[in-house]
Amino acid sequence: MRLVPLLALFALAACATLPDALPSLRYADAASRGTLASVLAGRPTAAQVERTTDAWSMALGDSFACGVPMRQTVDAGVVGALEIAAMNAAASRGGEREIREGVGQYIGRLVELAVERRPRPDASRCDALAAWAPHIANEGRETVARARRNGLMEDEYGLLLQLLSR
Repeated sequence: MRLVPLLALFALAACATLPDALPSLRYADAASRGTLASVLAGRPTAAQVERTTDAWSMALGDSFACGVPMRQTVDAGVVGALEIAAMNAAASRGGEREIREGVGQYIGRLVELAVERRPRPDASRCDALAAWAPHIANEGRETVARARRNGLMEDEYGLLLQLLSR
């Protein structure tokens, strides 16, 4: 009986975010684990997808402005594209096609961010982004590798793994 309140607490903690927290993987990670994990991740609202897309775009745009190495920022952007596409697929109850289309759409946004002129953020934000970009890229590699091991979206994840490989 004590397990139920503990599980509820963990569920609430998983949903909580810090206002300045950098984007992370949730839906792509769940999708790489299979149907049960995807169901447990929940179905995001359109507003949640929009906020997440904005958070990834802000972090990536700031990474470019901070001078985080291009390869690390692009790798983080590919991971962001995967996360946003997985969120869109979960929101629309879609699947492989929605993820593939979503990745393609966000890659276009990543190119826009790379050439956009924006002021350099403060040093603490730049330091945080310099640590975040390679970390999130590694998480993305692990997510893609897990999806491939689980036999999910072999061709698309194979392409993403090649993009994320060094």
